[in-house]
Amino acid sequence: MSRLALLAAPLLLGLALPSLAQPACNADGSQLEMNQCAFDDLGRADAELNATYGQALRSMKDQPVAVERLKAAQRLWVQLRDADLAAQFPLAEGQSAQVEYGSIYLLEYATAQAELTRQRTAYLRAHFLADDSR
Repeated sequence: MSRLALLAAPLLLGLALPSLAQPACNADGSQLEMNQCAFDDLGRADAELNATYGQALRSMKDQPVAVERLKAAQRLWVQLRDADLAAQFPLAEGQSAQVEYGSIYLLEYATAQAELTRQRTAYLRAHFLADDSR
């Protein structure tokens, strides 16, 4: 067995164990289970965004100005996403989200954040990873 395979095996096993230990998502379960499903979905959407963003940066590696502009745009998008979420779930200073929106708040917030994240991923793919025939 190669040395690389011996080094990678514990890492791969460590990554697989948490998913083996957790039950499958139960979207019709308790509020806690539904929240976990929404957080899992957000995690997948975020991982996909990060992978797509990384691909876009790598595809521009010979264009330092473009790389810096995309990085700046991504930082601004994070601010816009957070502002959009704050507008969708407005809270005055000192208000509690759980009191204002109830126990479903975490699920709805994570779902909205995942949707915005998927939209950004699609945008990056369409504009930065589309074929280079432009």
